[in-house]
Amino acid sequence: MKKLILLIVILASAVSQLPAARLYPSTGRVVDEQGNAVEYATVVLLKGSEQVAGRTTDARGRFELKAAPGNYTLQIQFLGFDPIKKAVRVELDNDLGDFVMRSSATDIESVVVKAQLVRREADRFVVDVANAPAAIGKDGIELLERAPGVWIDGEKISINGKSGSKVYINDRELRMEPEQLLTYLRSLRAEEIQKIEVVPTTGADYDADSAGGAIRITLRKRRENGIDGSVSFNTSQAEIVNKYNPSANINIHSGRTDFYASAWGSFGGDKTTTDEQTRYDAADKALNAHSEMKGRNRSFGASAGTVFEINPRHSVGAEFEYWRNRDGEPNDSYTDFRNGGTVTRTDSYFDKLDRRNNYSATFNYIWKIDTLGSTLKLLADYTRRENDTRNDNTSCITAPGGVLDSVYRDNSVSLYNITTATLALEKNFSPRWSLKAGAKYTYNDMHNNALYEYRKGDAWLRNDRQSFTIDYTENIAAAYAIASAKLGDWSLVAGLRGEYTHTTGKGVGQDYFSLFPNANVSYSFSREKGWSLIAQYARTIERPRFWSLNPQRMQISDYTYQTGNPSLDPAFRHDVSLTLVMAHKYTLTGGVQLVDDEIQQTMRADPENPDLLQLAWINYDRTKNYYVSVNLPFQPAKWWQLNANFTYMRHGERVEQHGAETFYNWAFGSISTTFTLPAKFYIDLSYNYQSRIDLGNCWVEPDHRLQAGIKKRFGDRFTASFSVQNLLDQGQVIGARGDGFVRTVNARQTWSNRSYRIGVTWNFKSGKAFKRKAVEAGSEAEKSRL
Repeated sequence: MKKLILLIVILASAVSQLPAARLYPSTGRVVDEQGNAVEYATVVLLKGSEQVAGRTTDARGRFELKAAPGNYTLQIQFLGFDPIKKAVRVELDNDLGDFVMRSSATDIESVVVKAQLVRREADRFVVDVANAPAAIGKDGIELLERAPGVWIDGEKISINGKSGSKVYINDRELRMEPEQLLTYLRSLRAEEIQKIEVVPTTGADYDADSAGGAIRITLRKRRENGIDGSVSFNTSQAEIVNKYNPSANINIHSGRTDFYASAWGSFGGDKTTTDEQTRYDAADKALNAHSEMKGRNRSFGASAGTVFEINPRHSVGAEFEYWRNRDGEPNDSYTDFRNGGTVTRTDSYFDKLDRRNNYSATFNYIWKIDTLGSTLKLLADYTRRENDTRNDNTSCITAPGGVLDSVYRDNSVSLYNITTATLALEKNFSPRWSLKAGAKYTYNDMHNNALYEYRKGDAWLRNDRQSFTIDYTENIAAAYAIASAKLGDWSLVAGLRGEYTHTTGKGVGQDYFSLFPNANVSYSFSREKGWSLIAQYARTIERPRFWSLNPQRMQISDYTYQTGNPSLDPAFRHDVSLTLVMAHKYTLTGGVQLVDDEIQQTMRADPENPDLLQLAWINYDRTKNYYVSVNLPFQPAKWWQLNANFTYMRHGERVEQHGAETFYNWAFGSISTTFTLPAKFYIDLSYNYQSRIDLGNCWVEPDHRLQAGIKKRFGDRFTASFSVQNLLDQGQVIGARGDGFVRTVNARQTWSNRSYRIGVTWNFKSGKAFKRKAVEAGSEAEKSRL
């Protein structure tokens, strides 16, 4: 820790000694041959061969670069267009005018522009995926694993160690359960993606339930009438997994109408093997268990949308999405339970079948108020989720006194309805001043019915103690305002969001109003050399996920089960961070997160039978996270790219009110590199590390993952790849310690053990390039709670 403090002092001292040369802004606009704005074009200012400044154009095609007075070379690049290279002079109040990009007739790979793959903007990291050799042949998950601060543990996505991160595609949140979300992201190919933005701390224009930050993925856009799309297929094969994942997408632009559609699937099976040891302190008891769960997955989804431009300022859009998931998870297990000198053997078969249907519809109206990019948006969304879970369980218990057969089953049916309406105004008074304001109403409705039965003789009898019916309704009304200003070397953003929540249901009744302020202040020490300092603050809320409120009892093994908690309270978070940006790309971030009533899982003994263990959701009294994160992107040579991310976190928690506070040290790290070889061959290597993680009375042992792969491009239409995931074949060790017991589980599962992946992608297009539009949705945080 002393070395870290010394490093920060040295860096701050170096910044204070930077020359205070006067920098002047140079502005301009990038358009196509029809005069339409070109978004996300890369604009670079060069002094000789050295990059002085660089960024991408905004939604209006505009850019602003700051440099000392003098003569420079301006380079502009965007996929599908011929690059622009022009001599310019930087001076006071310099407007460079419009730059017209013309459709390219040559291979884009013959163009080389020196631009940073990873860069830091005021409130986010931006990964420019387009044309990056490190991205070729990768899927969405592989790209996110290389983004600054992002960690994927096989079940959830987090930023800087903070869980609950949300994922957006073209401004539309992916409203899926964790497993479906990861499957969908794997269906995305790098060839479809323009850029990835990682927003560690969200502003007031996001729902207050965005405590874990946001990941925004922008798909590539094209410009004129025509058709484009891609077809992809990848498969993962190993002793414990055989999965097949096809996907396809198409975009059509004709006149004032855009149409787009996509489909994806995931089919196959996997096997999860666990070995459990439990030691009981209160008596001479011990438990040893083994289980094999064979997953049978049948998932697929499709979406289609259209945007119609009434005139250049008014447009309407609609989108429909459907996905279906069918998971069969039969589990064979045996357990030896020793009590003193006797051993009880239990052989069980748990046959679980989970079927889910999701329907979602979105409508929006957008009015472009002026030429400065001001907009008024009206968004409406509806989502319906149907869950049907069935479990047929059979156990044969062999004890010294004889043999007992136990047969029981349960059926849980859940229905979720989410409706949102959003009105959002963004007013740009000038390139330096803007205001955002909006209002939103959300209606969440949940119905759960569960029937538990056991077999007695030839009859099925209802278990009234575990069967339940729960209805849960939530109304959220919100309003927000954000002001932004660019004042020379200073950039300021301040916002305030107010949310009123009214909740009713069996055993649940909540009425509360909360304010959620946020602020972002950045100062540029030297724009020419790329040194700046960014301070951020935000207050957010984490509402319980719907499935964590569901008290359904799910048997994990003979002596372990999981259940929800309808009495969970929302958690409130305060986030403060300070980021130092060096040479436009290297970043050092330090921050603290304070959380009241954090929602986490705990393992405890069943209140009626202490031999059974219960995995349950609870509210911690208070947690603290002090963290430092470093992002180091390098390009040692034109053919070699390297990116490193490291995060250290000092985690403190007080589980019960007035209880003792406990601190733990967490660490996350990732290093990835890509070598570009002749004949369009590429080699990828990556390593990911996670230290031991302690949360309450549960822990996860350190995790190491090593990946290697090779890919080959055939022209600009076809890509083939082969990779080996988790070369170390390490598995995972998790544990829990409670009153009277210590439990340890060794698990082998698909995302932590070795597997082989083969993938192919074919891109097609006809006509000239065109701009792909997509329908924007307003139901953000609510749908992720499904």
